[in-house]
Amino acid sequence: MRLPPLWRISACAALVGLGQNGLLVALPVLVERFGLSLSQWAGLILLGSMLFLLGSPFWGRVADRHGARGVVIQALLGYVTSFALIGAALWAATQGWLSEGALLAVVALARVLYGLTVSGMVPACQQWSLALHGGEERVKALAAISAGLSSGRLLGPLVAAASLSLSAHAPFVVMLLCGALALLMLQGIPTPRVPSAADQTAQLPRGTLDLLPCLAIALLLAISVSLMQLGLPGALQGRLDIDATQAGHLMGILLSLGALSALAAQLGITRRHRLSGYTLLVLGALGLVAGYGLLTIAVGPAGFGLGIMIASVGAALAVPGYTDAATRQRPPGASAGLLAMAHTLGYGVATLTVSLVTASRLLSLSLAAACVLMLLVPMTRSRFQTTRAVSRIATTHD
Repeated sequence: MRLPPLWRISACAALVGLGQNGLLVALPVLVERFGLSLSQWAGLILLGSMLFLLGSPFWGRVADRHGARGVVIQALLGYVTSFALIGAALWAATQGWLSEGALLAVVALARVLYGLTVSGMVPACQQWSLALHGGEERVKALAAISAGLSSGRLLGPLVAAASLSLSAHAPFVVMLLCGALALLMLQGIPTPRVPSAADQTAQLPRGTLDLLPCLAIALLLAISVSLMQLGLPGALQGRLDIDATQAGHLMGILLSLGALSALAAQLGITRRHRLSGYTLLVLGALGLVAGYGLLTIAVGPAGFGLGIMIASVGAALAVPGYTDAATRQRPPGASAGLLAMAHTLGYGVATLTVSLVTASRLLSLSLAAACVLMLLVPMTRSRFQTTRAVSRIATTHD
């Protein structure tokens, strides 16, 4: 296959965004046609997502000890099986073979399977990319995985919307085909040597205290992004004097614009220029503060659009920056798994915050989280002063 190995690994990571965002877009049709309420579907989606808290650190450690290929394969198999179960259950329900309670149980089982297996995808892809492209190529390798995630989040709604015009079952068929294609794309990707126990011991400390600044930054980024997305509809309605339907359409355009901006930054800046991880983190933090600051004072569509674009670029730069910092002095899979856990916690904290504060304060809280994130950035600087962590692992291939 002509596609370089790194971009095939990135395509696997894209499935996470593709499946999650595609399922969200399909929700109105699923609620209308299959009996389960919106709150039930939301709970099922949240169930699978929150299991990433357990799965991501576990599979990250497995990738370090036994190699990333097996973890990515099990994640892809879990992905395919999960969506196959949901699709089959929905079809059986339309035939009258499953009651509403049985449908709920099968979909819940599928989401548990999704959370416990697919949670290993991103940490393993990051570990694999670092093992293939260590040293000076670390940041570019991490940016490729981030670009894959951004592509999946961008394409997921588009693919789901297009396939829903054919059938309510079509999005699940698309997910199955994408998962099967990803399995085929893994063929021929080099498998780096798994480091010995002595090599992994040399990468200690194993405790998480040394990672706290990076984990806090990842947590705050997830909180700020989620609060921005949750607070944006109300801000659009209040400041532009539009109804909920118009705000929903405009929000879709704005978030797509943000995803395109993030992807452009990952491909055009991070991949093409030799910026250090610390530089990316500094620029990313400044972008988040500037973007959210603009959103808090925007009074027209142009202001909202510019704010979303700047904040999205900031997030796109910050993620490979703090991931680089976290994976330099520790086994990369374990560190990437902890970062994924921090992201999931951040989304959960943001969701809890929505129930505690008024919607009008969400954008301000998003800006506050970004400001705290920026204050933590200098605490990561010392982690960029050594490159010994992964480069030793990356040089030997089977």
